[in-house]
This record gives sequence, structure tokens and C-alpha cells, in this order.
Amino acid sequence: MKWITARRRHPLAGYVVVILALAFFGVGYAFVAPTADRAEAQSVAAGPEEGQVDISNGKQIYTESCASCHGPQGQGVEGNGPSLEGAGAAAVDFYVSTGRMPSMDPNAQMPRREPIFSEEEIADLAAYVHQSFGGGPAIPENIPGTAPERSQFEDEAAYETAMERYEAAYEEYIASGDTEPGMKLYLANCAHCHSWSGGGGALTDGRYAPELHVATPRQIYEAMIVGPGAMPVFNDTTITEEEKQDLITYVKDLQAEPDAGGIFALNRIGQVAEGFIGWTIGISLVVACAIWITAKQRAHD
Repeated sequence: MKWITARRRHPLAGYVVVILALAFFGVGYAFVAPTADRAEAQSVAAGPEEGQVDISNGKQIYTESCASCHGPQGQGVEGNGPSLEGAGAAAVDFYVSTGRMPSMDPNAQMPRREPIFSEEEIADLAAYVHQSFGGGPAIPENIPGTAPERSQFEDEAAYETAMERYEAAYEEYIASGDTEPGMKLYLANCAHCHSWSGGGGALTDGRYAPELHVATPRQIYEAMIVGPGAMPVFNDTTITEEEKQDLITYVKDLQAEPDAGGIFALNRIGQVAEGFIGWTIGISLVVACAIWITAKQRAHD
């Protein structure tokens, strides 16, 4: 017992105990924690069903609006546009539904704009690209895309019916997700580029991550499986199907709450910048009060 007591009093005894404890917990965690499958999995599926689209119309749209940059056979044109071989229907739907394609300047980053084609025309184009140039990620089913527009319908009743169906599908999909795990996924995988508020942000080489305030659930999902621009691909190995739904639910929650907390919005520039501004203003007020108190004291003296 005296030997043990003497060793306990040794100045390095505490460090040894800490090192042994860390080693114990580290080895235990290695056995308990699940190993992540890091194999790349490409979700290749069929494009839009041919019975629901007009392939010939998709070919005409491609010939008139896409072939000059991407080539008549989708092989790409150097300096103008990349190859579309294996691009897949989801990539076409994402780029065209967000108005990023067709692009007037192939060498510049494509900003979001109003799409020039209807949802039916985009589906036709996506089906043609998928059928002609090889499959890639498919347009996700049962995930709401762009809301119907009045101009697509002959009468008001048909438009209202379509809107009711869209809103019901939208609410059902969003309600199926969980905001809390979605927030954790967003902060871990998205916030460093798109900012904590979804307002976008600057990247390297003059690029930028776009804001997410008007993105539809389908567009958010497609961005994850396509990886447009500098964005990495988040396939089901990296973020599961259920996790994607949670993440989308959280992004839609951000869209519904434009100014989440705080007295001033400050254009949602981020917690660090807003904290710095608050700290600067606070310190300035403290210094001003100290100067005022000192001046007042000297006046009395």
C-alpha cells in the first residue's frame, strides 16, 4: 500500500491516468462506433417515363437551345459547354428549372433566373438527354418541384385543382422530415458555403455559393445528387435518403423564417459577422460611458 501511495504522489501520476483513460475510451469508441462506408455510389436510374414525356419535343428543344454549346451528340464543345454524356435527367432538371441553363455566357458562373421553359418542356428535354446521352441520377419522384403557374392551364378551376394537389404534396413531404437532425446536417455540410442562414457566400476563384431562399425541395435534392459547380456530390452513402429529407425540411424552415432572431436582420450575413458588429457596438458604448463618467467626475473636482 505504501508503494502505491508513493506512486500516486509522483508528479507525473496525473498525466499517466489521463493518457490511460483517453486510450481506453479511444479504443472502446473504435469498436462501438459504426464504420462509414466511403465507397462512391452513383445513383443511376431511368429518366422520366417515356409515356409521360414527349421525346421529340425534347430533341427539338435541345437542338434549338443546347446543341450549340453542348454539341449535337452531347459530346460538348471546347470553350463553350461540357459533355452531357452520363449527365442524367436530374442534372438537366436542376440547371434548367433554376434558369441557369440555357446560359448566355458559358465561361461565367450561372446565376439563378426565371426558367424559360415550362415544367413539361423541362421533363421532355431531360428525357431526351437521358435517352440519347446515357443515364445519370434520375429526377427524384414524389418530391415537389416548381409550383404550377396559371399560364399553364386553360381555366381557373384546373389551375386551382393543380395548386391544391401541389400544396398537399408539398406539405406532406415537408412534414415527413425532422428539422432538428436536418439542422445538424446543414451546419455540418452546407453552412460553410451557403452560410448558416442559407444566404449564400463567396468561394475561391471568384465563385460563390448561391442562396437557398427560393430553392424548391426537388432542386435542393437534385443539387445534392448532381453536385453542380463546386458543390460535392452527397449520394446516399454520404447522406441517406431520410437525412436528405430532414435537411430539406430544415432549409424550408429557414425560408419560412427570413429573420431568425435578433433585433436587426443585418441582411443575414452570419453569426460571426453579426457577433463582431454587436461586440464592436457594445465596446464602443462602454468606452463612451467610461469617458463620460471620467469627464463628469473631473468637472465635479
